[in-house]
Amino acid sequence: MKRTSTAEEKRIMKRVAEMGCIVCELFYNVYEPRVQVHHVRANHGWGRSSHKAIIPLCYEHHQGNTGVHSMGREQFKDMYGKSEIELLEIVLNRLMESK
Repeated sequence: MKRTSTAEEKRIMKRVAEMGCIVCELFYNVYEPRVQVHHVRANHGWGRSSHKAIIPLCYEHHQGNTGVHSMGREQFKDMYGKSEIELLEIVLNRLMESK
């Protein structure tokens, strides 16, 4: 069953989404504001991770041909040189810096 996000989690998701696609920025130096919030599921099995363990991805890097869901975690990491966890660390650091 899907858990409803709290007010704090909604604020975090909004701030993360406002960053733009993290892959477009880091690897193509492009700001893509149309993002989907991707829940990083490392060590969570098939269930959704915390609403705080999220990264902003555009459609292509989320569900498109070169996206984490289409290619899988390992191929995504091979293609971009960073894992979901490494991207999450970057996002979390930026959140902390912008407080």
